[in-house]
Amino acid sequence: MKNFEPEYIEKLIEIMKNNELTQVSLEDSETSLVIKSSGYKPVIKEKDVTQEETVQEVQEETVSEPIEEQKKLTPITSNMIGLYYSKPSPTEAPFVKVGDEIKAGQVICIIETIKLINKITSEVSGKVAEICIEDGKPVEYGQVIMYVEEN
Repeated sequence: MKNFEPEYIEKLIEIMKNNELTQVSLEDSETSLVIKSSGYKPVIKEKDVTQEETVQEVQEETVSEPIEEQKKLTPITSNMIGLYYSKPSPTEAPFVKVGDEIKAGQVICIIETIKLINKITSEVSGKVAEICIEDGKPVEYGQVIMYVEEN
């Protein structure tokens, strides 16, 4: 990937996000680069291959629709980076679970950033359809936390 500078790849990922693209493929004489997106979190796959192998690989892959298009769901995204926690403490119940009805303004999780606990609230009312992050895992700015089927 020596010919594809990180700044160039970051610009491509931003273009993908802004235009809701699911895949971008690049090739030069030495390297092939495929960037795939599942929601907001692009997955970068790098491998030195011939053009024939790249075409065959792309033909074999099937791209499914993002979940919000399949079920007309609203994503709730993180407005900061940090660690995602579904519960106020390890011994308490989660703020929300799949299937729960939530209201706009309700606390749905905590994101810990630099030892600060930030309560994240829902901007929409509806039924929690999917929680996309595991408890205690890192979350990025703009990453989908959960999908809600609005009322």
